[in-house]
Amino acid sequence: MAKQSAKFPYRVVQWATGTLGQESLRQIIDHPDLELVGVYVYSSSKAGLDAGALCGRDATGVGATNSIQDILDLEADFVLHMPMLEPTSEASDQDVIALLASGKNVISVRGYYWPRWRGVEYERQFLDACAQGNSTLHGNGICPGFVFDRIGPAVTSFCTQVKSVNFIEYFDLRMRPAHTIYDVIGLGHPPGTITLDHQSPRTLTALYSEMYHLMAAQWETEVLSITLSLDWIPAEQDIQIKAGLIPAGTSRATIWIWDIQMANGLAVSQKSHWYVDEIPGWDKRNVWIVDVDGEPNFRAEMPLEAVGADALTKGGYDPNGKAIAALCINAMPEVAAAPAGILKPTIFAPWRARFR
Repeated sequence: MAKQSAKFPYRVVQWATGTLGQESLRQIIDHPDLELVGVYVYSSSKAGLDAGALCGRDATGVGATNSIQDILDLEADFVLHMPMLEPTSEASDQDVIALLASGKNVISVRGYYWPRWRGVEYERQFLDACAQGNSTLHGNGICPGFVFDRIGPAVTSFCTQVKSVNFIEYFDLRMRPAHTIYDVIGLGHPPGTITLDHQSPRTLTALYSEMYHLMAAQWETEVLSITLSLDWIPAEQDIQIKAGLIPAGTSRATIWIWDIQMANGLAVSQKSHWYVDEIPGWDKRNVWIVDVDGEPNFRAEMPLEAVGADALTKGGYDPNGKAIAALCINAMPEVAAAPAGILKPTIFAPWRARFR
């Protein structure tokens, strides 16, 4: 059966109400072509609360629930899936499969950019759920999920030859949740405490690996290897941020470097600078840079700038959350129109070593 596009207003469920989920809720409530029909929360203390109360908006008449079955039973066109980053994706996978099978399109920031990278059988469970529910799965976000895996291959469209593509990220984490800063990124710990053997580097490498495999597919090649190295910069004095204290002697900044080798000879690197205190010589912007070593060389810079009252130091949340939520919401018409299955972003005419 051919999939029929949802009609306006799109009926939307917000999955989770952390920092990003709250911003997404605000955008759903404010959008003239969206109708909020459900909110899923993990915490029992939030269950029953009105969606407006969870995000600083007026009452909506839609109460939050921590029952997955309540969400599955809803008549909805979309679920914006924004769970907390967990060590592995197994629980998230099962939730997404159930949502797809219940007939809801899912736009997720937890991955699902290119499920095939984990193998045909892994991908098949999502395709089967999409077929059962006549629904579409789409992974979205910023990095990973948009900036590097879409912009990177697109920038290579300008080149006749490409030797390497280098991605550089600078991001201020001061307004991010404590879980992200301390547990995922590893700041606030003595340098060297977090090593490659710890869960956090394994989790992030798994998340980013999907992005690298998606880029390989865009370049019509395959990933041969992915390696990660870590570096830490200690705080000279105590630093107080929204999430808590960064004690003197613990890490106030970190550099994670992934090196990726492609089967067509292309070398790719990602160098992410994450910090909660300004570091001399580092870019002070929240910015993503794509640097192509090729013929000709090409460089693209994408700074994320705070505008208005919701800026970094004023509104309690930063423009990163606003941008991610907007990416997901703006993808809805394309996801609604897509056939049942997994929607891979289209890159127009990227560089390829050989034409197949």
